[in-house]
Amino acid sequence: MTYSQRLSDGANSSDIIYLEYQIGTTKEKLRIALEKQETYKRELSELKSSPMRNASEDSSEEQILMEKASQTKNLIETLSEQLEQLQETLAELGD
Repeated sequence: MTYSQRLSDGANSSDIIYLEYQIGTTKEKLRIALEKQETYKRELSELKSSPMRNASEDSSEEQILMEKASQTKNLIETLSEQLEQLQETLAELGD
């Protein structure tokens, strides 16, 4: 349903605008989180394949990268759920 169709069906325009803004913001945060996740994966891969590895230093750095990747994964899951809920709410306004 288009924006104008939602308005003509009596949905509050400020609610629709707010939800569309929230959806856009959440999509952007999700995009950034996905980019970070790829960066952490790449850095971890580079660290593991480095020919000049210092095992003790790399272990600490590897642990830090793994923790960041885990936190980012959790953020991605949370943002994905939020995005789904926002889109469902917007769809309900159109009904």
